[in-house]
Amino acid sequence: MKDHTTSQTAYRTRVLVVDDEKRIRDACQSILTGGGFEVGLAENGYAGLKKIEEEHFDIILLDLMMPGLRGIDLLEHVKARHPDTLVIVITGYATLEHAVEAMKKGAFDFISKPFSPEDLRAVIARAIEYIRSLEDIAHEKSRMGTLISQVSDGVMATDGEKQVALANPAFIKLTGYRGESPIGLPVKDLIRNSRLLQLIDEALAMPPEQFAELTEEFDQGALAEDKETGLRTWQLSGVA
Repeated sequence: MKDHTTSQTAYRTRVLVVDDEKRIRDACQSILTGGGFEVGLAENGYAGLKKIEEEHFDIILLDLMMPGLRGIDLLEHVKARHPDTLVIVITGYATLEHAVEAMKKGAFDFISKPFSPEDLRAVIARAIEYIRSLEDIAHEKSRMGTLISQVSDGVMATDGEKQVALANPAFIKLTGYRGESPIGLPVKDLIRNSRLLQLIDEALAMPPEQFAELTEEFDQGALAEDKETGLRTWQLSGVA
């Protein structure tokens, strides 16, 4: 019986198996193609590197102990050039030493030889669930961004370094900003109102579990200046 999670996502998931043992490659190919995955094979690290540069793979099953280009070196290359690809390392050693090193270098998970078809399906299912979670988050962020961009109120969010993470058109208009996208800029480059900057500092200093809405009325004017020419209410109900 196919794993429900695997069968739902397999149609769009591409897996590369990099292992110098033909029986391991063949076994993985048989199990994964039987589950509906597209599977590529590479007999060593150099062949794997070539395939990775020619095609995109969602998941890579990577043997750590191969002659020539080591699996750990290929792992570093993958994470540097293709950070969205999940790497599951295969180790022939039952110790945690090599697996821990690989995890520190960005591997998603590991599987030890010898492994059963059930072991392989389980680790692949975990990877697929993680990929699906990232896709859901990306979709939700995109949907939320679309909604926020359409509201008439100014909305801005920062990261922990006080850099702009989100700013809708209404907020940009309020600040009078005329440059390219403000995303990634320090908040102080858009807002010069000292009290509003202080409120942002206070919000960022609050532990998430204790965060409370901060509300303050400002005299309306260009937020890039410290002017006071009318009344506007600002609410800080959450800062990223």
